[in-house]
Amino acid sequence: MKNQSILLIALVCLCVGGAIGYTLADSHGHGYKSGRHFDKHDEKQGMHQMPDGTFMNDDGSETTMNGMDHSAMMVTSERAFIEGMILHHLEAVKTAKEVIARGGTTPEIKALAEAIVTAQEKEITEMKEWYQTWYGTAYTENTSTYKPMMRELENLSGATLDRTFLEDMIMHHMGAIMMAKSVELYTEHVEIK
Repeated sequence: MKNQSILLIALVCLCVGGAIGYTLADSHGHGYKSGRHFDKHDEKQGMHQMPDGTFMNDDGSETTMNGMDHSAMMVTSERAFIEGMILHHLEAVKTAKEVIARGGTTPEIKALAEAIVTAQEKEITEMKEWYQTWYGTAYTENTSTYKPMMRELENLSGATLDRTFLEDMIMHHMGAIMMAKSVELYTEHVEIK
């Protein structure tokens, strides 16, 4: 029971933190732009936060987390939302399974990773069923346009693996929130809403 309470608290904190971050960015009228974690260490390396929330290098090029194109998180149809969200969920599931296998130095990390796998595998199945029903064709993965948001974990272990997983999963979920916000104007089915 105690582990379930801790898991619930961790999931709530993850969701609330993502929502607050998105809301803060959106309160300036620019939404979630950069898709990149920023800290003071980056600023010393020649990066500057712009008024619209993006980050620029000294040479004027935009910086994003792990090459993530923030515009890729914006959709203009339910079909595009499902296509993008399935790939997004698959990345989260793959990463969470890796943490379950090699990380999880605390019961909370293990429980969070297991909850991500359970919830997102269920949602993947649902979205594939909707896709088949609504569009008359089976969903097929097109990974050529998907840019991973999470770092490779193969060279990490223990607490370092867990910390990287949490940092990246927060940004990953913020991207999902941004995608969900962008599809709100285009919802036709109650399942997507």
